[in-house]
Amino acid sequence: MFQLQIRVLAFEDIQQAVDYYEKKASHITDKFLEHLYIEIGVIQENPELFQKKYLSTRVRYIKGFPFGIHYILREQTIIILAVLHTNRNPNIGKKR
Repeated sequence: MFQLQIRVLAFEDIQQAVDYYEKKASHITDKFLEHLYIEIGVIQENPELFQKKYLSTRVRYIKGFPFGIHYILREQTIIILAVLHTNRNPNIGKKR
């Protein structure tokens, strides 16, 4: 299995989403995190399954939520660059 590295900015993206959903209802936060972990697991199992959206960056969308996990592959390491809402400018992920 591939190693996983999550950039600090991606953790910040996740925290922003969690903070937003916490204001809505905590059960939504739990569902978001559950789906996020599932999708990260899917990426780890087969990181090349998902198409490149720009240059070498791939995106896996989180089922049931308007967020994409933006990541790159470096040898045997998956580097998560960003977890962005689909309405945000995707160039943010490119610059990371």
